[in-house]
Amino acid sequence: MSEYSYIPCSERVGPHIQEKTWIISADLGQANDYTAISIIQRIVTGYGVLGADKRGEKQLLLRHIERIRDVPYPEIVDRIKTLYKKPALQGEKAVVIDFTGLGRPVFDMMEKAGFHHSICGVNITGGTGVTYQKRHYNVPKRELVSTLQIQLQNGVFRIAKGLKEANALIEEMANFQTTITAAGNDTYNGRSGVHDDIVMSVAMGVWLGSRNSIRHWGNDKSM
Repeated sequence: MSEYSYIPCSERVGPHIQEKTWIISADLGQANDYTAISIIQRIVTGYGVLGADKRGEKQLLLRHIERIRDVPYPEIVDRIKTLYKKPALQGEKAVVIDFTGLGRPVFDMMEKAGFHHSICGVNITGGTGVTYQKRHYNVPKRELVSTLQIQLQNGVFRIAKGLKEANALIEEMANFQTTITAAGNDTYNGRSGVHDDIVMSVAMGVWLGSRNSIRHWGNDKSM
């Protein structure tokens, strides 16, 4: 994984680290589409007295991106498992996959592969509110995209220096656009001919990492 160009915390926050955890996020492609996998390190610093959640200041550091194509889903599960077990990813982890479409059977494959405590799904919807049921979230696409944009703008989300596929992520973000439908609803999609697999993988990880509490931290050691 790429080396991150670390920016020290401000004097106001202090150097104390409360939490260091990892989020592996996969946007699953269908047929000939790309599957994108990203890894975000979530760090919470401070002394538990800062911020709305009284837990300090969050940092979400994008450490790894990869995209694969024309690969069967069992091999994708094996790849996520390999990343999960890397020695560099010490401590608790969360794994989030796109639960939309073919996500449910892949989720079942991952449970059979040994992911029990750390896995959750995100069903990307066109609605307006977030709900949770049976180990997966229903999240509007607008919330995923806007959370990524906000956390990038306010400096909470940062990208590792020299990260492979970083330029593809930036290009996808630049090409993302809002469309207003005839019914007056807003939709978020990449422009025609431009992929959005990387940006959606990263957006799901950033969205999960931005939450005050995450239901499925764990360390599945039985794999």
